[in-house]
This record gives sequence, structure tokens and C-alpha cells, in this order.
Amino acid sequence: MYMYNKISFLLIFIFTGYFLKAQPQPVVDLSFDTCSVVDNGTLKSNVDIVGNPECVCGLIGDSYEFDGVSDAVYFDNKVNNIFNTDFTIEFYFSVFNTQDIVDIVSFKNECNSDSSFSLQYLPSIKQLRFYANHSQFKSIEIDVPLDDSKCWHHIALVRKEFSYYIFLDGKKAGQLRAERQYVFATDNVLSIANNPCVVDANFNYYRFKGRIDQFKVYDQALNEILLADIELPSDMILNQDTTIYLGDDIQVEMGPTCADNFNWSNKSDLDDPDILTPVITPKQSTIYYVYFQMKGKTCYDSLYIHIQDKDALDCKELLLPNSFTPNGDGLNDTYGISNRFIIEELKSFDIYNRTGTRVFHTDNKNENWDGLYNNKKINPGKFVYKVQYVCKEKEYLKQGIVNLLR
Repeated sequence: MYMYNKISFLLIFIFTGYFLKAQPQPVVDLSFDTCSVVDNGTLKSNVDIVGNPECVCGLIGDSYEFDGVSDAVYFDNKVNNIFNTDFTIEFYFSVFNTQDIVDIVSFKNECNSDSSFSLQYLPSIKQLRFYANHSQFKSIEIDVPLDDSKCWHHIALVRKEFSYYIFLDGKKAGQLRAERQYVFATDNVLSIANNPCVVDANFNYYRFKGRIDQFKVYDQALNEILLADIELPSDMILNQDTTIYLGDDIQVEMGPTCADNFNWSNKSDLDDPDILTPVITPKQSTIYYVYFQMKGKTCYDSLYIHIQDKDALDCKELLLPNSFTPNGDGLNDTYGISNRFIIEELKSFDIYNRTGTRVFHTDNKNENWDGLYNNKKINPGKFVYKVQYVCKEKEYLKQGIVNLLR
């Protein structure tokens, strides 16, 4: 027994240590909280402020707002050796520019220098662009559209060996593999909201105007799962589109926002249209919009509530998908009951493998299966589900097959 406990403790220690080790630590960490521009990353780089960026509301604490004229942030050369191996730059931003072209972040020392890169925004076509210049004849460019319905965005620029990726708002938006290893000049300057090009109307180059929050740099390529965990649901209704019975209501949940003001549609169905988290009691199936205003920029989100007539409900029509793909891409990652609103009481929801082993069980109709058994991934295959539930005070049994795909 002693030996067993000793081995168990050792395994727990190793397992826990692995995940502690796996947590990435930023080498640059500029949070802007309490209006500070101190680098809390492991490099402790020196940060210079140019102009007079304003300390304003951020998604986590405070952020810096750049005026698009003279404001910028520069980092010293402690960071300069990071970018010739795997790295990640990630931060939140809200952009107010209406003229082309803007360097949001750059690593260069002159306008069109070789061995440099920049993350740009082109307002006229609402597009982000990563541009890396190896030499006069070698460069790469990744272009991704920017959803203008959002006030805040999270972006991550990742270099993994020869490949470059842009992750936008929790999803991979673009990637490109370079034909050679790009080497960036170590006398470049990492900067925010700086554009070393001459501001000339003929070239259409301007400084970044907008807000930056939680600016971090890592000396490793963060993967898609880690980046999805970082991204905050800003200016978003957290409730999913849903179905309820006529006469029932829903309490709205809202993500963080820095909106100066907001406005709801269909106000008559809200108990208080002057708050961001009202209770909605729909009279019919309706899409509810909330419009945010931040520094003159408008963004919005919506919630669709479908009304079901309880008297017309078919209790036998319990709906479950035929397959799901628990691969961590944020799409169809879990398996559960689609129209759970018809369930008055869930007796049991069980899933079995081909040998009859129960790999999932719940009596909570809102709980989904994540494709794990004993905290381990299950191989792809067919599984049997059984659902016992009560609808209109009568008990029903639903059975079927689900395909787990990886």
C-alpha cells in the first residue's frame, strides 16, 4: 500500500509539474493597468512613451488610447533577439482609423527596410495585413478581413519555424509558409502605433489611432488551444441562440465592454432597456440586437430567441447530432441534446462504447460530452447513446448512434 501511494504521489507530481511547465510565460507583458507602462515580462524591457497616449477603459483594467498623430510606444533592444526564432505577439485592439495605411505593431528601423515586419491595418477595405520583408526581392504577406461589427479584437501573430499565422478573435484567420528562414535585423525597434514612414498623403501612411490592451510577446509559438483560452468575449452577448416556451424569459449575460453608451432593439420585451443585462420575455420568435458606441465607433451583437408553443410540442422529437469532432478547434467539439428545452426532467443521458462500457453519464440536460473517458481522449468510432427524460409529465427513451471523429 505504501509503495502504491508513493507511486501515485509521484505520478501526480509529474503530471502537475508538466502542466505547470506547459503554461507559457510572456517575455514582454505590458498590461497598461493602473495606467502603467512597466514591462512585467521576464525580460523587464525598458519602454519609452512618445506623445501623450491617454489612459482609458480596457477589457482588463486600463488600456492606452493613441491619437493617430504623435503617440507611440517603443521597446528597447532587449527584445530584438526574440524574433529570429519561434515567437508570438498577442494583444487586444480597437481601431478608429479611417485612412490608409496604419502600422499597429512594427519591428523595423526605417520605412521600407529589409529584414523587418509589421502588422498593418487598411481601413478602406477593413483588412489586416502582416508584411515581412526579408530583402528587396523576398517578402511575404498575409491578409485577413476584420469584422467591423466588433469594437474590440484579439490578435495573435505567430511564427513557427518557416510558417507564420494570424489568429483573430480566437480563430486561425490566415497562414503562410515562407520559402526560407527569414532573419530580421537586430537593430530594428519593436514599437506600437509607430510608423517610421513619412506621413505623406501621396503614400497614404498614417499612425495608428485606437486602443491597445494586454500587449504580450512570447519566445515560443503558442498553439490554437492556448490562444482560444486567452481571447475574451468582448462586446458580446454570452447567451447562445436558444428556444424557450411562450411566457418564459431569459436573463442576458454580457462580456466585458468599454462602450460609452449602448442601445437595445425591441425594448418592449426587456424589463429594463437601460442596462446591459436585462431580462427578456419574448412575445414571439425575435432577434434582439444591442448596439455599442465607443468613441464614435459602432459595433453590435445579437441574440435569437425562438418561441415554442408548449401545447404543440412533440415529446418524441428529442434531437441529437449524428457526429461530433472533439479536436479543440471550437467547432462541434462537444456532444449533447440540441432541443433540451422539451425536457422537463432528465433521468439519465448515457453513452457507451462498442464493448458496452459507459463512457459518459449525466442527469443534467445542459451538460455535454467532450469525447473523453477517465480524462483521456477516446479513439474515433461509433458510440451508442441512451436518453431517459420526462416531457409533459410522461417518461420517454431515446436511443441512437453517434460518430466520434477526430
